Amino acid sequence: MKHETIRACSIWRALEVVGDVPTMLILEQAFLGRRRFQDFVTETGIARSVINQRLERLVEAGVLEKSIERHKGYRLTAKGRGLFPVALMILRWQHIWEADERGFRVRLVHRDCGAEIEPTPACSHCDQPIDPREVSWAPGPGLSQVTPVYARRRMQTAAASAKRGNWTMVDSAIELFGDRWSTLVVRACFTGIHRFDEIQRDTLMASNILSGRIERLLAQGILKAVPYSAHKDRFEYRLTEKGRDLYPVLLAMLHWGDAWYADSKGPPLLLQHKPCDHPLAMRPSCNVCGGTITIENMDFVV
Repeated sequence: MKHETIRACSIWRALEVVGDVPTMLILEQAFLGRRRFQDFVTETGIARSVINQRLERLVEAGVLEKSIERHKGYRLTAKGRGLFPVALMILRWQHIWEADERGFRVRLVHRDCGAEIEPTPACSHCDQPIDPREVSWAPGPGLSQVTPVYARRRMQTAAASAKRGNWTMVDSAIELFGDRWSTLVVRACFTGIHRFDEIQRDTLMASNILSGRIERLLAQGILKAVPYSAHKDRFEYRLTEKGRDLYPVLLAMLHWGDAWYADSKGPPLLLQHKPCDHPLAMRPSCNVCGGTITIENMDFVV
C-alpha cells in the first residue's frame, strides 16, 4: 500500500515536540522561572493529568530534566534553552499584534543595557531586520518526506482557552503553534503555495480539516482571501502583515530543529538572505542597544 508523504522540514520536527498548547504553556512558564509541578498546574490552569503527561514527554524529548531532589522540580536542558529564541519571537509577536488579548503582559529587560526592550529578528551577518519577502529558500540535502498522522482532537485542544483565574493564557500565537496543521498552512504560504488545492497537496489534510484551519486563520487576521479568477468562489490565501510577522517564530523553530534533528546530510532547507547574499541565520537583537539577546542576559517581568 502506497502512503502519501509531506515535506518534513525542521519546522515539522520542532512541532512534533512543542506543537501542542499545553506544552507551549509549560515551556512559557519554564522560561519565566517555574520549576515545580504544582507551579505549572497553578500558572497554566491545566489539569494535573495533562501537565504530568506533557512533562513526561518533554523529559523524554530531552527538553526538560527532572531534578534528583524532588522539591527542585524540573529545569530546562541545553536543548530546552535552545528554544529561547522561539519563546522570544512569540512574545514579540504578542506584544505587537495582540497586546490586550491575554490577561497579563511579560516585560523584557535586557541586562546588558538595563532597558525594557522589544526584540528585533536580525540577520546575523548584516544585522538588518529580517523581512520574509527578502529571503529565498531551496531544498537542502537533509530534506525528507513523512507520512502525516492526523489527531482529531488537536484542533479542539488548540482552541481551548486555558485560564488562571481571569488571566487568559492562550492567544492566537499559542493556538497557531499549538496546532501543527495550522502552522503547516502558514508554512505553505511562506513558501509560495497559496491556493486551496495546492495547500492540500502540500499538507495532505482532508478538505474539511483544511477548510477549518483556513477559516480560523482568516478570522484571526493571519490570512486574507484574494480572488484569482472571475469566479467568485476561487481564492488565493495570502499572508497579511500580521501573518508575515510570524516568520521570525517559524525561523526560530527551523533553526532549533536544524540544531537538534537535522541528520548528517545537512539541513532540510537552505535559506538565503537576499540583501547580503549570505545564508540566513537569525540573531535576536535588542532594539535599544543593538546587542544580541540571550537567555543569560534577559530578565522577564510579569
